[in-house]
Amino acid sequence: MKTTLSRCAIAAFLLGTSALAHATVVFDSSLGAYGTTTSEMRGSDRNYAAVLSFSRDVKVSQIGVFISVDNAQDVKFLIFDSKQSGGTGSVLLSDQKSFAQNTTQTFIYSDLIDFTFLANHTYDVGILGSTGSLTGFWGVGDYTQNGITGISNNANISHFNAPTTGDYAGVLPYIQLVTADAKVPEPVSAALFGLGLAGLACARRKAKQSGNA
Repeated sequence: MKTTLSRCAIAAFLLGTSALAHATVVFDSSLGAYGTTTSEMRGSDRNYAAVLSFSRDVKVSQIGVFISVDNAQDVKFLIFDSKQSGGTGSVLLSDQKSFAQNTTQTFIYSDLIDFTFLANHTYDVGILGSTGSLTGFWGVGDYTQNGITGISNNANISHFNAPTTGDYAGVLPYIQLVTADAKVPEPVSAALFGLGLAGLACARRKAKQSGNA
């Protein structure tokens, strides 16, 4: 009977905690209709960042940058309070991740993060390599998607060990913002439903055992 109860409890727990999660790209500047696009290699300790303006709050779980990692190296995914709109230029998020060499341009992504971009604020978002080079892609022109505007006036970031932003130019790097969506059963109803099924299973097993006695 104890074994039966344990199995029922496990089944109820799994049922009550099951979840379906997936990621959604809420902003992708590579979708912009650009008149001019260019691939550009940057050496270590200096790279360009997208300048993004928000008309609504947006919570993201990952940052993606379209780039080739020309040499195996550590890369920092960075978010700054943009000086472009009178911000402080301070680092708001820094996520360091190691990448193997991959000379094919593709989107590379940060670790999972928990960051909320605030409405009516502007941010510099990009990456910085520690050694070797990175080759990214950019276009000319603003691009708006889901209340997020990529401004064609990129920042340049430098100093891997103590990142700084500024030195604005006139392009928009290819960048993605990813948000995690999850459909999780409402905790109370899921738990009650799971316990109910577990109780039925246990009751049936007990009745069967009593009948065989």
